[in-house]
Amino acid sequence: MDFLGSVFVIIGIIIGAGFASGKEIYNFFFVHGFFGIIGMVISTILIGVVIYKTLKIIKKYPINHYDDFLDLIIKNYNTKKIDIKLILNFIVNIFLLISFFIMCAGFSAYFKQEFGINQVISSIFMAIFCYLVLRKNIKGILILNSILIPTIIFILIILGIKASSNAQVLINTKNNYLWIFDAILYASYNTITLISILIPIKKYIKSKKEIAIISFLCTLIIMLLAGIIFIILLSIKENIGKIELPTVYATRNFGLIYKYLYGIIILGAIVTTAISSAYGFLNNVAKTNKKYKLYNLIICILSIFVSYFGFSNLVSAFYPIFGALGIIQLIFILKTY
Repeated sequence: MDFLGSVFVIIGIIIGAGFASGKEIYNFFFVHGFFGIIGMVISTILIGVVIYKTLKIIKKYPINHYDDFLDLIIKNYNTKKIDIKLILNFIVNIFLLISFFIMCAGFSAYFKQEFGINQVISSIFMAIFCYLVLRKNIKGILILNSILIPTIIFILIILGIKASSNAQVLINTKNNYLWIFDAILYASYNTITLISILIPIKKYIKSKKEIAIISFLCTLIIMLLAGIIFIILLSIKENIGKIELPTVYATRNFGLIYKYLYGIIILGAIVTTAISSAYGFLNNVAKTNKKYKLYNLIICILSIFVSYFGFSNLVSAFYPIFGALGIIQLIFILKTY
């Protein structure tokens, strides 16, 4: 697998159900009007910088686990090292696990809403699928994302072109500087999950040139996809704030074929983020292959039960909290040379 596969893995962990549904883009950027566009550009560039710096760090030093990474980025804070490391470890691992559960809940919720399929059936199917893919370790994720991510990008571009003909003029909003905070928060929230997946893919990156290319491509693709979602939101004439899945709502107005195409995007985004988050968690906490297999089985079984809490409830409760807490890690990464 070449470095392009690494790009797809990185993109896969960012464009989850929240991104694909349009809710993240609406909450963090669209509500700020023109300033939201600026914030979106700043946020994606910040994510790209974190990817670049992290890849340089893990290629330069013998880092194989998240613990090793933490030891390095907080090495100049010896008096508080243990506390900071424990806090960051807890934040990242809990968020990765919760993110996995949220994606599994989103998977079952989609099939229940669109096709009336019993939540137990879809939850069990998702659990078995995740368990089998995760058994193949990072290779399984590379193969899965190399198929799903290009498909998602292609379909989103088609939908973006369709939506552009119905897009309304962007209504500007008063600059209260909250857009800056939301831009940083969005980057922070996404980089929490990134680090744990960047560490295992370092073996597929051969040079500093590839690091620069990967970082640039990831920034460009994320910015492009976020921009397309933004355009799709502009095509909605109703009050978007009251719509739970804005992009799903918008594509229904484009025709039946676009609705099903978008269904592929939602499910693809859910699966790639679920698998990447679960692998990041397992790679962090399981120090042996035996424990990896055991923990894999446990979290996949638990996902069936957690799905009953509901996708929207889980997103609303946890994402903003971890986004704020993730700023701690973001600062340490940016301060590391």
